[in-house]
Amino acid sequence: MVGRSVTLKGHMHICPMVDPGPKPHIGGPVVSTQQTFVTVDGVPIATVGDSLLCTGVPTTSDKITSGSSVATIQGKKIARMGDACAHGGRLVDGVSWLTFE
Repeated sequence: MVGRSVTLKGHMHICPMVDPGPKPHIGGPVVSTQQTFVTVDGVPIATVGDSLLCTGVPTTSDKITSGSSVATIQGKKIARMGDACAHGGRLVDGVSWLTFE
């Protein structure tokens, strides 16, 4: 199997959710991580449970809900491009040279 690119703080996600109005969430960056000591060029690797910002509704946050089946940091699965988010979206950025199943 081919691994998927690891997502970092600042990388983007897409969000299909639309609030009444209509107010589309659109998606946005990983804004906070639960860990800061495992990094790529000084930027923390994202894990399941980390927070995302939906830029269409700036006060709305999303969460990463799925990750690697084999790689963890402090027991939390590493997030990768294509992994799911709580609002039904997906992570769309990753480090191309760092991949995990």
